[in-house]
Amino acid sequence: MTKNKVCINIYYSTKLNNILKFQQLLLGIEEEGIPYKIVKKSETSAVKLGYEACISSQLNVGIGIGCDEKVVVHYAKLPLKKPLFNIDTKDNINILRILGSNAARLVKGVPFKVLKS
Repeated sequence: MTKNKVCINIYYSTKLNNILKFQQLLLGIEEEGIPYKIVKKSETSAVKLGYEACISSQLNVGIGIGCDEKVVVHYAKLPLKKPLFNIDTKDNINILRILGSNAARLVKGVPFKVLKS
């Protein structure tokens, strides 16, 4: 797997209906000052997308957004099936900004914000 630009990779399923719904996730990353790259993938599982995103990132942090609107923050040192955060956004879209911020904070090595409903 080739590692390119130093950034958090965000991989999302091509079967996802509304990617604009996840704008708050991006704002959370931007607030922490970490660059990101968004890529469409044919995979549907948020966990697999997140893992693939993190292992292809020089920062070792990736985000996966599955076709079921689940969002995963994954870290390259964790096993595939054990992402750091795994959130179902159908139930709570309001935590996306905090989730994005926490992905960036993982890169920076600072404490996470509390995920509140």
